[in-house]
Amino acid sequence: MVLGAGFAGVAFMDALWEALGPQPRIDLRLIDRNNFKLFTPLLYQVATGLVSPDNISYPVRRRTRRRGARFQESLVQGIDLEARRVLTDDGPVPYDTLVVALGSVTNFFGMQDVARHALTLKTLGDGITVRNRLIDAFEEADVTTDPERRRALLTFNIVGAGATGVELATAIDNLINLVLLRDYPGINAEEVRIRLIEALDRAVPEMSEGVCRFTAKRLAERHIELRLGDPVVGLEGDRLRTRSGNLLPPGTTIWTAGVRANPVARGLPVEHGQGGRVVVTDTLQLPGHPEVFCVGDNALITDPATGRPVPPNAPAAIQMAQATARNVARRLRGEPLQPFRYHFKGELLSLGRNHAVLHLGGLLLDGFPAWVVWRAFYLTELMGMENRVGVMADWAFAYLSRLRESGRLICEPALAEEEGVMPTLAGRMR
Repeated sequence: MVLGAGFAGVAFMDALWEALGPQPRIDLRLIDRNNFKLFTPLLYQVATGLVSPDNISYPVRRRTRRRGARFQESLVQGIDLEARRVLTDDGPVPYDTLVVALGSVTNFFGMQDVARHALTLKTLGDGITVRNRLIDAFEEADVTTDPERRRALLTFNIVGAGATGVELATAIDNLINLVLLRDYPGINAEEVRIRLIEALDRAVPEMSEGVCRFTAKRLAERHIELRLGDPVVGLEGDRLRTRSGNLLPPGTTIWTAGVRANPVARGLPVEHGQGGRVVVTDTLQLPGHPEVFCVGDNALITDPATGRPVPPNAPAAIQMAQATARNVARRLRGEPLQPFRYHFKGELLSLGRNHAVLHLGGLLLDGFPAWVVWRAFYLTELMGMENRVGVMADWAFAYLSRLRESGRLICEPALAEEEGVMPTLAGRMR
């Protein structure tokens, strides 16, 4: 049984199929609350109008059917390790071998006031809501006569300057400068402020020094304010408060500052590490429960090559899932399991239209060539030819005509609620 239909869950299913082929005696079931896989690396492009939401979501049932597996749309509520049952909102489901690949949730570090105030970028509904909020801010700023309200509407605070925050900030900058300022001639570029707030001392701290250097340069060129080493610690009224005591000017707040393990993984009666991730063995098994494997953002394992934890990102999750699938195949054949080894394969970061950074081996490349490589890579990573063609068409249309990056609202409140977005966060969706 596999819990989660994200990168790790689907990669495990595919790798097990490759390792074993059709096996009528094996009952493989994939459980997730959504019946689609979301390609989260391009979620920020939904938020900025570059791609259609449909083109980064893929129906999971189609994939499971082709792999001889079953899909169950249920909300996982817990795991009974002793009884070997998964607890769902549709009742308990027994298992023989379990792979926990539930992914992560947004980490507000205990700041509930900020959690109620900020937008997030984890679900398809989040992406739609962020886009609507951006456009609606310009609609209201265009008509308000209150200068303070106008300044707040045209200020965008992105908390967390990791890869997601940086890619979102540069994409918002493109949307504003290439589309919205043209559509709202009464608003000047000088009035708009995009601010990135990072707790550590550099942008994209999870990436190499060279990537960090190119990123800081690009942000400065685009006049995106970068505040380093001063984390957000709370909220006073509608203003973010930082550790140094500064109160930031009010504006739209989007939280990309961190993640933690899924609550189901955090609730397991085992040892946990940073972010609630489950401490696993070198074969990604749960200590004391060899029938349970944890992969992706749920697992905490040290990379022997660096002495640091394997990063909680999609490439690492896929590698863990593939290694686990091979070990499950070995286990079924009665063979010894092999320890997991993480392999760093490079870094790619989009920095807006015609700009990206590529770090591959000893090669460090930025600008248009890296941007072309970035787009080509993500096209190949999308599931399904329909999604690839759809995203390619979206990109071509946006690049050649900019009409895809239009300032229109694309979601009604009912859809926002269906995707799990609180109506108070959905903005004034007309």
